[in-house]
Amino acid sequence: MRRTLFASLLFLVLPVVVLAGEPQRSQGISIHMLPKRVAKISGRQWRLSVDYSVKLKTETVQPVIQTAQELLAYIRKQGATVQENGVWIVITNPDAYSDEEVRLLEEVESLCREQRVPLFVSRASELPNGWKRYDQ
Repeated sequence: MRRTLFASLLFLVLPVVVLAGEPQRSQGISIHMLPKRVAKISGRQWRLSVDYSVKLKTETVQPVIQTAQELLAYIRKQGATVQENGVWIVITNPDAYSDEEVRLLEEVESLCREQRVPLFVSRASELPNGWKRYDQ
């Protein structure tokens, strides 16, 4: 009887424990990396544009992050839950980015790996299932 009860509880609790450990985009920092030439046409800044979320610390203007170090500072000022759920960057066609933009993304990947910050990158055309993890 005890074994059956234990097995039943394990069956009910284990999925919750497993899912609780997986980062979720809705709980982390969601970013769009607008290509420089597209941003120039629309009059916007081109680097890493943070999407608004009530989970993030309030900013007076939409954060546009210019360097990997600025991204790390932005991550570190967020709450623990946001930090645990990591950074989620949406990109467009990789060919749309200049060498400078590609280097920025590579620096972000390297820094997140070094600092053990969960990092996910996906092409917009591959959403919602195209996320690749870069922090491990």
